[in-house]
Amino acid sequence: MAEKLNLLAFDCGNSSIRTILCQFDGEKVESEVILKEPNRIIEKDGLFYWDMMEIFNTMKRGVALAAKRGKIDSVGVCTWGIDFLLLDDKEQFVQEALCYRNTIGATQMGAQTEEEQREMFYRTGILCDKINSVYMLKGMQSYMPEAMERARKILLVPDIFVYLFTGRMMNEPSELSTSQMLDVRTLKISQEQCNYAGVSPELFCEIGGHGKFVGNIKKEILKELGISYDIPFVCVPSHDTASAVMAIPSREEDYLFVSSGTWALIGAQCAGPIVNEKVLNAKLTNEIGAFGRTTLLRNSAGMFLVQRLKEEYEAETKVQMDWGAFTALADQWTGKVEIFDVNDDRLFNPRKMVREIQSMIHPEAANGTHEWPEILASTYISLGESYAQVLDTVRECTGDSYGEVYIVGGGSKNAMINQRCADRIQMPVVACDMECASIGNAVVQIAYFHPEYSYDRLREIVVSSLKVKRYEPAK
Repeated sequence: MAEKLNLLAFDCGNSSIRTILCQFDGEKVESEVILKEPNRIIEKDGLFYWDMMEIFNTMKRGVALAAKRGKIDSVGVCTWGIDFLLLDDKEQFVQEALCYRNTIGATQMGAQTEEEQREMFYRTGILCDKINSVYMLKGMQSYMPEAMERARKILLVPDIFVYLFTGRMMNEPSELSTSQMLDVRTLKISQEQCNYAGVSPELFCEIGGHGKFVGNIKKEILKELGISYDIPFVCVPSHDTASAVMAIPSREEDYLFVSSGTWALIGAQCAGPIVNEKVLNAKLTNEIGAFGRTTLLRNSAGMFLVQRLKEEYEAETKVQMDWGAFTALADQWTGKVEIFDVNDDRLFNPRKMVREIQSMIHPEAANGTHEWPEILASTYISLGESYAQVLDTVRECTGDSYGEVYIVGGGSKNAMINQRCADRIQMPVVACDMECASIGNAVVQIAYFHPEYSYDRLREIVVSSLKVKRYEPAK
């Protein structure tokens, strides 16, 4: 049996910053959330930002808490995709971290022709999307010209925290693929994409390798936290989707999945990118997965809708509810459930989510009173419907047959969504109700300590570690 390892996994999403202590006993990984703090978008002067230093300080607190449990053997970090910071020639940040929910990217993409977007897809394997980093870089040439003039390096969100902890600059491949600056077939930065964005390829750093050493936590940070030994950072699939897909408990090489968090990433793990007209017309994209695999997927609306509804419900009723009680409100609805398009632009970042959904399911009563159980039931069923529609499309594009669908992430706990998806796609849904992104993060850290472990051995660890619940389709 291998030695026991204490692996620290940061899983930072749009709504929360989680520090998870993962313990590997030689056969399986057990995880415990030891710190969870909210993460929020900040609005300032009409733009939306992230507070990266606040997130970093929360992560440092997480390291300190973990160290009280025992020696930390290594650390890995995964976050959401797309967003970034720029650094000058003195390695200082030149701007605050803009959030992808700004309209800057939509403005840039809207100025392109369909043929230009098609060319970008074939150059990179990545579908054009208003949130992709390439459009923010392009837009910042006008919005923040001084920052762009000073920029010498770019770090995407997880790269930022690796840099703050270790002083090492690196671009992790799964995260970098979300930028649409990388050709996912060659793992090289596209000169044509750089020309479009108005930046040099030299803006990008060395591309990291999964399971490889990045750097130790800085001595001054260890001293601040009262830690007297070195703690290495390991390069893990730092886009949270890629880590979550790594932790899907399938023994098959290729499988269908839904990573259900703030966004729903719906797709299949494949051996390599699929770049053709069928994929383009299906609005699918090829992101880098763990150890060179590809996640062919669509970025769809996810639990962001529900998160906003919960906030609005609590503000309206002055009642704080846990997630279980809030989700259960949908069970009170016995009437017809109206289905709406969860990816409608009106739901991207509305001032009032419940009002927009009400207007979509009952246009004749858009400004009238709303029934919370109906709103929630409609939202859950609509999300399940959207998952199934995309999964059908993915199956058509890969031409593969699959035995089941795996749902991971916070949304995997929602029985109504899972059952709707199973019924629609007529395939069992396997829900992994655990910290899958963190398990995937930790399993890749294990590869640092055990380079002799094959990919199949790592997947066996995953299968041994996760608990699942099956939803059988109604016939």
